[in-house]
Amino acid sequence: MIRFLKKLFSAKEKVDNDIDENLACAILLVEISYSDFEIDKSEIESMTYLFEKNFNLPREKSEWLRDKALNLHKDTNCLRQYIKIINEKFSKDQKRQFMNMAWEIARADDTVDKHEEHRIRKLSEMLYIDHKDFIKSKILTK
Repeated sequence: MIRFLKKLFSAKEKVDNDIDENLACAILLVEISYSDFEIDKSEIESMTYLFEKNFNLPREKSEWLRDKALNLHKDTNCLRQYIKIINEKFSKDQKRQFMNMAWEIARADDTVDKHEEHRIRKLSEMLYIDHKDFIKSKILTK
């Protein structure tokens, strides 16, 4: 019993090696769309379109990525591992592009909820995006 408890408390959170930067980005976008406690159909469709456009994926792979992100998001209680992947692998320009995608997802249902804006702001801070770039992105995507 004691060995079991030691093993339980000494286990570290494992990062899934199958997660690439596109999937990490997709999971964060799902988090933004869910931050108002519901994922609208228009937000889901917008995600698929953005994956096609920004990741140069065919429709089928974009839908797979979206569905995979939605499923992984259900079991996620910490976004730190996904933020770490983006910080390590994305350039500053790619992070700005992510911000644009985040705002487009938030605007997909024609309203930007205060929780969505808050989540985007917090993600921009964790991704080390300058405040001026956060504001530019917000204005550009109107």
